[in-house]
Amino acid sequence: MILDDCDHYSYNFALKISDKTTKATDRFSRSVTIMAFVLGIMFISFGIYLLTNSNLSGIADIENHLPKTNIKIHSFVSPNVFNCIIILIGLMVVGFCFIMFIRYNKIQFDGNYVKVKKRPAFGQIQTFEEPLYNYSGVRLRVNFYQFGILTLNKYIIELYHKDKNKIIPLYISLRKKNIRQIWKEYATVLHMPGITISERGMVSRNFQDLNRNYEEVVTKWHMPQNFIFELDKPSYITFKKRQTGEKMIKIGKIFVDTASVLYTFLTFTLVCMLIIAFFHHDSLIKYINNQVLLTIYAFTFALIIFSAINLMSKDILLLTKDKIIVFRKILFLRIRDSIIDIKHIKGVDINYTPTTERYYLSIVSDKSMVTIGNKLPAEDLRWIRAVLISEIIGN
Repeated sequence: MILDDCDHYSYNFALKISDKTTKATDRFSRSVTIMAFVLGIMFISFGIYLLTNSNLSGIADIENHLPKTNIKIHSFVSPNVFNCIIILIGLMVVGFCFIMFIRYNKIQFDGNYVKVKKRPAFGQIQTFEEPLYNYSGVRLRVNFYQFGILTLNKYIIELYHKDKNKIIPLYISLRKKNIRQIWKEYATVLHMPGITISERGMVSRNFQDLNRNYEEVVTKWHMPQNFIFELDKPSYITFKKRQTGEKMIKIGKIFVDTASVLYTFLTFTLVCMLIIAFFHHDSLIKYINNQVLLTIYAFTFALIIFSAINLMSKDILLLTKDKIIVFRKILFLRIRDSIIDIKHIKGVDINYTPTTERYYLSIVSDKSMVTIGNKLPAEDLRWIRAVLISEIIGN
């Protein structure tokens, strides 16, 4: 599936359209950019100092101060290579900060027209003015956002245009709380349809229909009693029913895609950096306080564990008579993620993220949005969706 998409810079943005004339700037956080820039300069300075300081000539100098021993000390990477790696990492961080700092989208809205000034990282500043009636609606989508080695969900509400360069953000957040309610409010104020991206393309809904519960919507479909048996259950999904009436859906397979490979590479790079730093610990403590260095080690190790958890996590759904409970299973540990009251569900949709080419199932209420199966094929997500619909209508 190929759909036009647009990447916005901010992860915390809101355009207050209730005002007659409103302005907002879509850009990456300046405070985060400045902190990252300082960190990059520190890496560069530290690497240059190690290269140019005659007092540090490598592992041989360290050995001169060590007690005599028959055990040979080896280094996986020569000191000069290690210093160059530090400088290279610093240059990459500084370059990234430069790009994040200078690019932005300045947006102005007066109720009838949208005026935008775009400053890209490279090239000329672009401006355009577009009437509101040329936009198709208010789109809600979830973008899997890479924040360092962390993969987060970025919830985006935007004015959708057929020309992806004219798509305008209205609200961006890393928090899913009340996201559907906010989406509904934007669509209502603008008197425009609400749009989502499904596995079959764009889905448009009248803003007046966004208040209807999903149970009311699916009941009008008049689906046959045993419609779920028309779909084949995927072999890697376990479906169990207890005597108490509770049902459990367990996904027993870890899917690997392009995004997972990139995520694994970033984690591997972090592991290598930690190992290199460990073998050069004696050199590092001469310039960095030992407690600070141990804190960095601990933080980096925690990030590695978090990355491994993200790669190995599996989804489990527990369906009761009135609730859907979502768990994330990591090895032998089961963590409860969300609880949604069935009567409060406003949508169960298979959505598509063009940036990662992933499908996922979203269970939406006015107060929250739960995503599951973000690596599963669309046809397998249809089976899970059918089970949820069956529970919602009481089959």
